[in-house]
Amino acid sequence: MTTSLITPADPAAPQSPGGAKLRRPDSRGLPVSARDALSITGVWALLIIATTIVRPDFLSTQSLLAVTFTMSISGILAVSQAIIVISGGLLDLSLPVSLILSAWATVTALNNGLPTAVAIPIGIVTGMAWGGLNGLIVVFGKLNPIIVTLATGFGGLAVMLIFFKSAQIPAASDLRLYGLGRFLGLPNIFWPMLIVIVLGGLAFAYTRWGRRLIAVGGNPSAAKARGIDLRRMRFASFIGAGAVAGLAGVMFSAVTPSFTPAAGASFQLIVIGAVILAGISLSGGKGNLLVLVLSVGFLATIPTSIAFFGLAPAWALVFQGALLIIAVGIDGYRLKRTAR
Repeated sequence: MTTSLITPADPAAPQSPGGAKLRRPDSRGLPVSARDALSITGVWALLIIATTIVRPDFLSTQSLLAVTFTMSISGILAVSQAIIVISGGLLDLSLPVSLILSAWATVTALNNGLPTAVAIPIGIVTGMAWGGLNGLIVVFGKLNPIIVTLATGFGGLAVMLIFFKSAQIPAASDLRLYGLGRFLGLPNIFWPMLIVIVLGGLAFAYTRWGRRLIAVGGNPSAAKARGIDLRRMRFASFIGAGAVAGLAGVMFSAVTPSFTPAAGASFQLIVIGAVILAGISLSGGKGNLLVLVLSVGFLATIPTSIAFFGLAPAWALVFQGALLIIAVGIDGYRLKRTAR
């Protein structure tokens, strides 16, 4: 029996003799995730070709660095969002605040003389604490996660605005030097993003926690009948997502010499768009983290392409927003087709 990094399309999906849920193919015999990957790759290639025709210098080292730099933080945050979505938690709209709060905690620790080996866990634990706060309110308060995370996001931003106007990482710290470095021609922070996505996919496919999280998101009633504690698993999803967002905050502080409390707002649209575009359904219980690499890369290329076309940077938000609407529409269509 083989297991892939693809989570099941729905809890009622056909099963192999060994009990593993099989990927539901589309009408052409392709798994849904493969179709998503091919579609994103094709549109991404068209964007690169069109930009190169207009500006041949688009295919340069600087463009590659710009795209991979944007991918790095967005990709880690997208994994955090994916954990919430797959577990059936809809969306976490407070992730930009979690990002900056974790970065602020990391930088504050470094500025107070703590070593990098201590500052990094502080940043990650800060993200976990933020996720735990959201989880407590959503899961045990039985409130709508979108409303709760929207409210905590505003509250967290207000608190940071009260306590600091800007934060600055020590220029000579090991974390800052790491953020300035490259490995195999790409930014150092690009590789943690790939590791997080691969480990996340493996966790969903091979660990008990991951399989239970998928079950809770895909069919809560069936999961409860199997003896899975729904509240515990959903609370754990917020803790896990918070830890990943905390790591994103640490990486953000490494590459951003100075930042303000509102610096994370620019990641919101690309993270939500990447998750939905990758086929991670808002209904929960399915998704492919490897396809997430493609969707993040595609959306991260748009701002750079916009600059080469000579358009104002705000146009990137227009295109990303339009793609988000299209992706939500496709997700809704799939849900209706599955329900038939």
